[in-house]
Amino acid sequence: MAPDGGARSLWNIISTPFSRREDPYVGNDLENARRMTGVVWLIQGTVIAILTPFVVPAGHYTTVAWVIAGAIVLNTLLRAFRWITKPGAGFNALLTASYAGLAELAVLQVLAGDGSSAYQELFLLIAVATAAVHPPRRVAPFLVVLCCATMLPLLYRNWTSVSAADLGVRLLLWLALSVLAMILVATLRRQREALRDETEHAHELANQDPLTGIGNRRRLMTDLPALLPIATKRRPLVLATLDLDGFKAYNDTYGHPSGDALLRRLGERLSEAMRGRGHAYRMGGDEFCIIALVAPADVVTVAERAATALSEHGELFSIGCSYGYVVLPDEDIADASTALQLADRRMYARKNLGRASAGAQATDALLQVLSERSADLGSHMRDVTTLCDSVAVELELTVEQRGPLQQAASLHDIGKSAIPDSILDKPGPLSAEEWSFMRTHTLIGERIMMAAPALKMAAKLVRASHERFDGGGYPDALSGEEIPLGARIISVCDAYDAMVSRRPYRERMSPEVALEEIRRCARTQFDPAVVDAFCAALRESAPEPALG
Repeated sequence: MAPDGGARSLWNIISTPFSRREDPYVGNDLENARRMTGVVWLIQGTVIAILTPFVVPAGHYTTVAWVIAGAIVLNTLLRAFRWITKPGAGFNALLTASYAGLAELAVLQVLAGDGSSAYQELFLLIAVATAAVHPPRRVAPFLVVLCCATMLPLLYRNWTSVSAADLGVRLLLWLALSVLAMILVATLRRQREALRDETEHAHELANQDPLTGIGNRRRLMTDLPALLPIATKRRPLVLATLDLDGFKAYNDTYGHPSGDALLRRLGERLSEAMRGRGHAYRMGGDEFCIIALVAPADVVTVAERAATALSEHGELFSIGCSYGYVVLPDEDIADASTALQLADRRMYARKNLGRASAGAQATDALLQVLSERSADLGSHMRDVTTLCDSVAVELELTVEQRGPLQQAASLHDIGKSAIPDSILDKPGPLSAEEWSFMRTHTLIGERIMMAAPALKMAAKLVRASHERFDGGGYPDALSGEEIPLGARIISVCDAYDAMVSRRPYRERMSPEVALEEIRRCARTQFDPAVVDAFCAALRESAPEPALG
């Protein structure tokens, strides 16, 4: 049992090197141990080279003794040079070398005869160096062998009780110094391990969101580049960014502590939803992110699962989630930052499609203003929006393209709110001056929409909504693909709805006649690819004929 009270710290120091561990060398620095052992052998080889001329006795075997001593010196110096300059040896090799060093010293003692005491201090050098590198369970047998090796001269030389006592005291001092070296080095190792653990913990905290406990943006930017190279067509990488809908209202209503508690709950649910599938991150505020390596068929499922985890509904509140995702390597994306930016754009585009978004609210407000001014104009813009949505589906537009298109289609005639009723409702043809004034409505619409940051992309489509494919439109006389795709779609849908609606200056056309007129004007007024998609969308939306 460990002591209590003030003796506890002393006990911890003494017991540190003797505590049993699965890996006895854990915390040891092999490179430093190898270099230190190399220096010890360099010192030993140098000392042996200096002592040998003075302690090898003359006699019949002098030449043999010199050859053996020279070989030991050369071997020791070569070993030192190899370990100091070249990696390769492990801890087992270092310990084996320590035993070999004892054997070499024992041989030199025998060769020295009565002068063997000259080599005894080298036993201390080997003992301390070995104890500083190896754990106690491996040092203890070594020290037993060392004691036997140092006492060998008592078998073949004259000795007295004084010399025996002197040797015993030396052994005790060597053992004590070896134990002290073990305790000191083991303590230093434990301190280094503790510092490493603290550093790793600090690094983990730096990569962890403090509120939810899941990874943060820094962790994401470390994990994402590591996963990109291993994503394949058979196992693609899904990167999805997710943003809460309704969180600000919840925070304002219930307070920031409740908002933080909600974020913690949602973060835990997202982490649980991704367990075994991928990783979850909080990017800051109410924005989250996931990455997951999945089967191609599970791409949409994993994104929807994450969105579901980030939703919570109560009696007086509803928290939803908008998301956007990219699939790698299906999409040609060069790096992690580009992938994240694309996922963000798609997420915000999807968010703008929602009725709670800033863009949607601004669109609804302006559309209501226009409806109050002219019920027919408001109805026309809603009809055009429905047609544009159908064409967008037919052309397989992305979410980030559909958001601005929907806003622009809803507000493409918002500039007409500044046109006098006398011009808008004039039953006959407009004069040149009136027509010139009428043509400014796209520019007025752009200026109105640019006042709302969420409608800036849609404002550019409104400006170009009356351009012609052949370049004869207004206000910028753009042609072909110079005209934004969304504006080309609005142009076709607007013209069709205008033809099938009653106007002050003419009666409505039948859908068949209007559609024929749209086809006739393909390649001049309208983009032929958009006309084809428009016709296909109308066919798909046509009611099934009644069965007789």
